[in-house]
Amino acid sequence: MPPPAPSTARAKRAAPSVLNGLTPVTRSQLHVTEGQVESLGDEAPDGTHFAIEGPRQRAVVLETTGDEVELRFTWLGVTSEVIPLESGQLREQVGLKLRARDGCNVLYAMWRIAPSAGIVVQFKSNPNAHESSECGNAGYTTVRPRFMEPLELLSPGDSHALRARIDTNVLTVYADEQRVWEGVLPGEALGLQGPAGMRTDNARVRFELLVPQTTSPTSRR
Repeated sequence: MPPPAPSTARAKRAAPSVLNGLTPVTRSQLHVTEGQVESLGDEAPDGTHFAIEGPRQRAVVLETTGDEVELRFTWLGVTSEVIPLESGQLREQVGLKLRARDGCNVLYAMWRIAPSAGIVVQFKSNPNAHESSECGNAGYTTVRPRFMEPLELLSPGDSHALRARIDTNVLTVYADEQRVWEGVLPGEALGLQGPAGMRTDNARVRFELLVPQTTSPTSRR
């Protein structure tokens, strides 16, 4: 099922529905930890369609287990301001956060747009640090896939869906409902506990974020 069109009229007409067993998150549920997320049009706090125009955005949904999440997005191109990562590298990417204890301890499944296209899974582990200002870009480990499909370059205006799910010790990533990455998570990554969320770097997007219907309180960061 294709991602919803990013129009204000459609956003006002469509009530939150169940898609792939997941439910769209409302603005009041989305806890933004960095950057800004704007509701489309005149949506109330229970709206589910959002926009990102800034170069760095991070958010989580506190009342989730962190084991499954989906981002349905339309990529509009690079942001007007471009900020390098803490490593100094320039990237355009959108992605998912799983078991996000905080900014220093989290599992990422990222759809990299530029300089090259593809899915990259990394976990960040800094047990004694909690704020990004404390750990910077320390503690990253890239998880090797046992299965991976290449992705085509994105075109501005195209709509896509990125979903990730942890089953026991296996992480599976889907792009537009097709399995494109699968790998066994190391024990250090499996030991993370926290909610699901999303992240963007230097990407203008319109989006919905979907999480499982049954949720439970986890991390507050």
